[in-house]
This record gives sequence, structure tokens and C-alpha cells, in this order.
Amino acid sequence: MKSWRSSVVEYCANSQVRLPAYMVSVPQGRLHLVTPQDVQELRLALFKGRLPLDFEAKLSRLGEGGVVHRYVEQHSRLFFALLLAALESSFIRAAPSDRERLLRVLAYVRKDDDAIPDYLPGGYMDDQQEVRAAAMELGPTLQAFKAWRLRYQVPAMWYS
Repeated sequence: MKSWRSSVVEYCANSQVRLPAYMVSVPQGRLHLVTPQDVQELRLALFKGRLPLDFEAKLSRLGEGGVVHRYVEQHSRLFFALLLAALESSFIRAAPSDRERLLRVLAYVRKDDDAIPDYLPGGYMDDQQEVRAAAMELGPTLQAFKAWRLRYQVPAMWYS
């Protein structure tokens, strides 16, 4: 499996785009770029029960894109749904540290000007890598949430 760095380099080589070296050699683990203010804004949105409008618009655009974009969009929505269910005390299997990690990943995805700015070709590769790392690390929790959701939330949608 190729690393995100090699994917960005390959993408740029194939499309004849040149990224500065610092963007291709970004170290792993970019959540240090997320500020406490970024996390707090998402936490407040979570208490309101909906994504911030700018983030919702970004995810909608991502949902219309390629595979990487859709992966980021779908997992971001899954992460938010899990956080919302945990906040409502409906889904209790997510540890506080897991919830904080998901919140920080969402705050990272929300940023446009992150390690690889989103407006550049391949600009979502870093977002995808952070989402994938969280999904892999928290896989059992996410699977438990999906099963819980199918059992308790989806039937309620049919009868509403």
C-alpha cells in the first residue's frame, strides 16, 4: 500500500504539478495544527446538534468528489454522528479519549489551510490520512457504533 506522500508525489508527477518540498515531506500526525479554538468551535456545534455551516458545505462538496473526497466526507459524518450519540448518552462505548481524538480529527478536516492546503492539487490527502488513521485506531468503537446505529437509530427513521 502506498503512503499518502507517494500518492501526492505521483499525483503531482502525473498532472505535471509541482508542490514545494515542505508540502510533500509533511510529518505524520498533523493534529498539532488544530488549535483549542478549533476544537471548541466544533464542540459548541456538537452541543447544538449540527455541523457548522462552513463544515457542512465543505463536506457536501467533498461528497461530490472522487474516492478520497468521499472517504473523508463519509467518515467525517460518521465521526460526528458518533460524537452526537455519545453526547446524548445514547451510545456509551466511546471512551472520552476516543471522542476527543475524533473531535480533533474533525477540526483538522474542517481547516482549509492545514498541512497541505485544500485548494492545492492533492490537498485532501492529509485530511484523508488523518481520517484513515483515526478509523483504523478506533475501528472496534466505530464498528460497535455502526451496529448500535443499525439497531436503534435506523428503525426509528423508518417510523418517523
